[in-house]
Amino acid sequence: MYHCVYQIDIYSGAQWLEIIPENVSKANAVKRLKALMHCERVIAFGDGKNDIDLFLAADESYAVENADEELKTYASAVIPSNDADGVAQWLEQNYQERIT
Repeated sequence: MYHCVYQIDIYSGAQWLEIIPENVSKANAVKRLKALMHCERVIAFGDGKNDIDLFLAADESYAVENADEELKTYASAVIPSNDADGVAQWLEQNYQERIT
């Protein structure tokens, strides 16, 4: 079995078709790392349809403002775009409160 994701790149407009073995995914990688590192929570950031399974595996998920519209429906929240350094802003604003 294979996992397939078709999307139009939000930056270039190019068409992408990802075909990977079903057990190979961002979600499976996150689950494995969470177990290996004994993480309590996983926070994910993304912008494309290929991040949907990652968002489903994460405890919190943030889509950048210019992300694929479908991905946004899976996000815990939408943050400023990647052009506005949305992920860096989120990390700067939330890092200290999360570790204390």
